[in-house]
Amino acid sequence: MKQKKWDYYKLKEGEEISICKECLTLSTRPRVKYDENGVCNACTWAKEKKHKIDWEERWKRLEEICDRFRRDDGYWDIIVPCSGGKDGTYVAWMMKHKLNMNPLCITVKPNLQTEIGKENLDNFIKGGFDHMLVNPNPEVYRKLSIETFKEQGRPKQPFEMAISTIILQLAIKLKIPFIMYGEEGESEYSGTVPDFEEFKISRDYLIECYYSGHNPNEEFLELFDKKDLQMFLLPTEEELRNAELFPTHWSNFEDWNSLEHFELAKEKCGTKSLSHHSIGTFTNYAQLDDKLQELHAFMMQIKYGFGRAWSDACIEIRAGRMTREEGIEMVKKYDGEFPNEYLQDYLEFYEMTEEEFWSTINSFRSPDLWEKVDDVWRLKFKVE
Repeated sequence: MKQKKWDYYKLKEGEEISICKECLTLSTRPRVKYDENGVCNACTWAKEKKHKIDWEERWKRLEEICDRFRRDDGYWDIIVPCSGGKDGTYVAWMMKHKLNMNPLCITVKPNLQTEIGKENLDNFIKGGFDHMLVNPNPEVYRKLSIETFKEQGRPKQPFEMAISTIILQLAIKLKIPFIMYGEEGESEYSGTVPDFEEFKISRDYLIECYYSGHNPNEEFLELFDKKDLQMFLLPTEEELRNAELFPTHWSNFEDWNSLEHFELAKEKCGTKSLSHHSIGTFTNYAQLDDKLQELHAFMMQIKYGFGRAWSDACIEIRAGRMTREEGIEMVKKYDGEFPNEYLQDYLEFYEMTEEEFWSTINSFRSPDLWEKVDDVWRLKFKVE
């Protein structure tokens, strides 16, 4: 791939690592901003959701959009991307039973699907939904994943791209213009708050935020012929415009609350959680479908200094379910835990020896964030 390898994180001259004064969001997080009081943009958005957003008015706008796309001929009138987990299940159930839409739910199979992920997906389908499972060519899927892991430190980047490229392509071919994704992650988790026209997801937003500036139409074509990459290519602006697609996020219309989503998904579709905490965090009901998710979260800490427990603690603090002090304890206890139980799966999938695997991981450690003490890697800063 001609793309520049993702370099390790570098502090700018005179820059110091800072932590949000209200949650624990680190200044190393991509696209994060702080106000004059040292409060991150996710905390600011959390307050706006409580005090400034008129959610009744937002719901009315959603009803109007549904009225615009609802059909009376029995054909699907909306696509809901869904892995079978809590959030997609919640959105699909609400669309069908609260808004009287007829959803086609689509799952892009992850590279290394877990057993509980399979079970939850089966339970979701049995809950009464039309469903399509998309299996990308495993040879292409894996080679792309190997390249993005080596070059960007992103173990599941092709999957992250496919959940939009494949969905948009199918929406065009099936002539279902309305697409409902889950949360708008930039606003929820301290990124650049997008200025969407009518809450419509733009192509540029996908590339800059979801794909971290990497355009699959340019980079992936260096590895495979176009005929092998159909599922990973993003429709052009002209194709999207001609199809009059309207992809949007559920969180634009209802305050996003994953715990409430899980409770509904468990009640209505039998969604299951783990009997223990997920690797690297204290929660047990989120992101359960893919073994590579744990490696993705581990690489997040390698590259930026914060991992899954750190991110989850920020969410819980902003939701008022955890104090900042409790969040710090969770970070100290769980953050950065490596998924040893999946190591052999990773080595086989990436076709690496254990030495090559760890060499790849360690190549993304920033000397501004990490130091080696007594042959053990440690962060140079503490959460406080």
